[in-house]
Amino acid sequence: MSSPPLPAQSSPAGAIALAVAGCIPYGLLIVSLVYGPPGGDPSQYGPEDRLDQSLAQLYAILFGVLLWIVIGILLRSAVRTGVPRWAAIATGILFPISAIAAFVASAASFDLPGGWSILVPALLPPLIALWAIWLRSPRLRALVTVERASIAGLATVLIVCAATIPLNILDRLQMPARAAADARKNEAIAAQLAAERARRERAQRGKFASLTPESPFADYLDYLNANLPEPEHEKAVAQARRSATRQEAAVALLQEEKAPLFEMRELWRLDVAATPELCSALNGALIKRANWDELNQLVGAYLEDQLPNMKFFTAAGCKLDPALDAATARVQKIIIPMGKTDPDRERWNAFIAAVSALRQVH
Repeated sequence: MSSPPLPAQSSPAGAIALAVAGCIPYGLLIVSLVYGPPGGDPSQYGPEDRLDQSLAQLYAILFGVLLWIVIGILLRSAVRTGVPRWAAIATGILFPISAIAAFVASAASFDLPGGWSILVPALLPPLIALWAIWLRSPRLRALVTVERASIAGLATVLIVCAATIPLNILDRLQMPARAAADARKNEAIAAQLAAERARRERAQRGKFASLTPESPFADYLDYLNANLPEPEHEKAVAQARRSATRQEAAVALLQEEKAPLFEMRELWRLDVAATPELCSALNGALIKRANWDELNQLVGAYLEDQLPNMKFFTAAGCKLDPALDAATARVQKIIIPMGKTDPDRERWNAFIAAVSALRQVH
């Protein structure tokens, strides 16, 4: 039987361009299938994992629908170039079957992550696109009859569609082993992280143990802000009081563009003198922090941490009125949008009252 004649105006360029355009939703679909599932045993997923999985599935469906629309247009234009009637009918039947197979296999990829089901949505689009491009290419049609090419192309698509069921069964059989392997991998990663954390802690404690009164004050701040048990933290405070450079270093640190105020929140405990230089530096650092370009709640929390310093240094004679005014104004911005029953309202009102009491000292 001779091949149906190819219309003279037929060209593979349009089919190739359409196939290239389909690469975008195809790529996004595969990315969603590979990276969307959280991995591991789905029965162990928490609420956040299930939310991530649901969002990834939604994206996969969207990209899949767009992809099969492109495939449908590609097939329609290809079949119109001339194929046997049986091939046209088979194409019309296999098109929705391929979409269903890809949907089912994609769902299995989410339910049984890391399995073989992903091969179905990964293989079907390029197979269909290649057959459609072949139909639009006069040179390729001259190499093999349309009948043989149609049998080979459609049979391959049918085989991949049919593979959805056995691949799903295989994935279910292999899932316990994959979950166990993932668990072992996660345990190994956790053990490695724990070992690295222990190594850093040993190095950090060795550094702290070597501190002397001549050590940089910044090293003492690292010690103060390490995650330590309470007794060791008190030991760090006691050692920081021994720093010979704490007075000058505190002034220099507070004068920096982004002063480490959080790290210096216990400055009041370090036996420093409320000299004019230190008072001026603290006043300027607090004003900068009050005017920080960040969320009001975040800035408020940083200012709240500084309340012990404010109390200590105002009692020691520092005139921090400009900083106290700036802190009050910034915290008031937190309260303005709050309702009268907001539980945090009392917290911020108490802060403003405490700061106002300090200002009234002068």
